[in-house]
Amino acid sequence: MGRRAALVAVLAVLASAIVAAKAQDYPARPIKLLIHTPPGSLVDVLGRLVGQELGDRLGQSFVIDNRTGGATMIAVEQLKNSPADGYTLMINTSEATMLPFLKKSYRTDPIKDFTPIALVVTSWTVFAVNPKVPANTLPELIAYSKIHAGGVRYGSGGTGGVLHIAVEMLKLKSGGNFVHVPYRGGAQAATDAISGQIEMVSMGLASTRVAESGQLRILAQTGPSRHPMLPDVPTTAEAGLPDVRMDTWFGLVGPPGMPGEVVARINRELAVIARQPAFQDKLAKLGLAVDFKPGDEFIAFMNGDTRKWRELIPAMGIPQVD
Repeated sequence: MGRRAALVAVLAVLASAIVAAKAQDYPARPIKLLIHTPPGSLVDVLGRLVGQELGDRLGQSFVIDNRTGGATMIAVEQLKNSPADGYTLMINTSEATMLPFLKKSYRTDPIKDFTPIALVVTSWTVFAVNPKVPANTLPELIAYSKIHAGGVRYGSGGTGGVLHIAVEMLKLKSGGNFVHVPYRGGAQAATDAISGQIEMVSMGLASTRVAESGQLRILAQTGPSRHPMLPDVPTTAEAGLPDVRMDTWFGLVGPPGMPGEVVARINRELAVIARQPAFQDKLAKLGLAVDFKPGDEFIAFMNGDTRKWRELIPAMGIPQVD
């Protein structure tokens, strides 16, 4: 081995040792947690909860940084351009595997352009109707949509969002006649469903409190099982539509190239947090559930999710937009 090659080898070993030493000391200062939605949103509330729990375990505080806009891209670009040292992290969501097939300008790979740390929790969507709609079950609603003049108008928080795509999946798999009415937010969609301006609304579990007094009739939930918030509401599978499944996932990611030791440390602490009944109870009140998948399991999950949306979104006829 020549002098130059030997020097390069020594420097590589030293650099590796420095990285390992820093990883062992991690974290030595507060950690920034990027949130791509506004304060008070579900992602924001979840991020603050995870940041508090994880900060307690790591012995450092988490500083929440809301970077909204650009279909998540403002936060994503900040993360991608941050040092891969574990001091800038982000809550990523199921939009990461859907947006590549919805927006032409979205050129971010949910695996290659991040360090996937862990899937933390999931939630799911519910389908609700105005009480005057003559349907008490999801099959009855589908049948009604086929004979009702103009179909059943449904509202969601916006075109291309999870709540929109959930009903388009229902439409594709059932042959029902559902007509999308996009809103700037889910709250206004629910308000118009309550007033009868539209017949149906697609909502996240956390929003179902508006239906508690009978203002809306919830017909189905799209998760793998009945959520404790809605023990009497059947799943889409129970209603005969097992392929209508919309899990909204929330995971922790970092910039590409994070040290494996740092990722492993965060994962160990998240695994402990995920098992705590108090944490699970807090999630349940938000309409969420623990679905912890570390590292490789998270990557495999996202690969499956990407394959699903690559097939389904074009089949739904949702055009790509900028």
